[in-house]
Amino acid sequence: MPKKVLFITPYFGLSGSEMQLFYILKNIDRSKYLPVLFTRDNGVLLKEIDGDISAFIGYKKHRNYLLRLFRLLLYAVGVNPIEYQLRKIQKRVKADFWYINTIANRDAFSVAEKLKVKVVTHVHELPFVYGLSKYQTLQKVVENTKLNIGCSQIVCEKLQDMGHKNVQLLYGFIDPERIAVNEQREKVRAKFKINEGDFVWIISGATNTIKGIDYVIPLLKNLDNSHKIIWIGPVLKNGTFYYTETSVKESYADRVFFVDKQEEEYYDYFNAGDALLSLSREDSFPLVMQEAAHLGMPIVGFNSGGIKEYVTDKIGIVIDQLNFKDLAKAMDYMAKNRDSYQSEQIKQYAQSLNAINQTRKLEAILDTLP
Repeated sequence: MPKKVLFITPYFGLSGSEMQLFYILKNIDRSKYLPVLFTRDNGVLLKEIDGDISAFIGYKKHRNYLLRLFRLLLYAVGVNPIEYQLRKIQKRVKADFWYINTIANRDAFSVAEKLKVKVVTHVHELPFVYGLSKYQTLQKVVENTKLNIGCSQIVCEKLQDMGHKNVQLLYGFIDPERIAVNEQREKVRAKFKINEGDFVWIISGATNTIKGIDYVIPLLKNLDNSHKIIWIGPVLKNGTFYYTETSVKESYADRVFFVDKQEEEYYDYFNAGDALLSLSREDSFPLVMQEAAHLGMPIVGFNSGGIKEYVTDKIGIVIDQLNFKDLAKAMDYMAKNRDSYQSEQIKQYAQSLNAINQTRKLEAILDTLP
């Protein structure tokens, strides 16, 4: 008999950790594991999920207005709506264990403890993000989770530092079939008036401090005008972005271009670049590295975590954190020696992590669950 698994995730949107879960649900062997999904938000990936997977949406974002109203009534009588709903789901599906995707699902850990449900946690976070979580949440990840799966060696190391005895590595992966380029690269570059001799760097992710939005300015001070940056991702209108945006307008308006969150045209913009740039302060195993590699693009970035585990000398250069001069030198070197980074070899390297093989590895890990 296959085991029933309740997969729990915050939004089921287009973030790396949730795309990862989407690929797992798509490829998991149903003869061994029967997936059920709970997501607090009505994420865009719900439209693509297989029809035979039961999916439950949190009352707050539910399509049914009456359930959204019911959530308010639960609060009024002192009942946590997430706990109420998870209890109801578990009673209905009788999952053998819960698979909690990311440590952002703080309520789920508490409910699982109360119900004495076995928990597997897929951890995508490093200590910088721990600071955004409650003390008790991380405590439950370490003390109450039967099995922790880290998306990189550095993530596994941090979990082991805290004393967890059952930590397994499963590198993050993408599905290259989703990479679709529809608009010619030259046309996209023309939108930004990029010259033929310019070298274009792609940064992908939200414009926040974790992704290093404020690092753009000190970096540009060490680069000549031929280096251009296209930043693809949600623009977060906070003070740090104001600093960067205003400084760009003041001195680098023709060199940095912010492209807000993209869906259909994401890979059109991505493919317009010559290489990927990572300025992250901390990043467990950024899946944008694999997107770049599948497009044959080399990678340069700060050593923010998992990047060091993926980028070899043949596909890129990793520089110690905050060394802007050395990062600029590496970027200059790559721009002048782009032909030495063979696109076809980079694409072949990218095939080493694929959705089917990685899902089989996950199943082998889950098979060991006590």
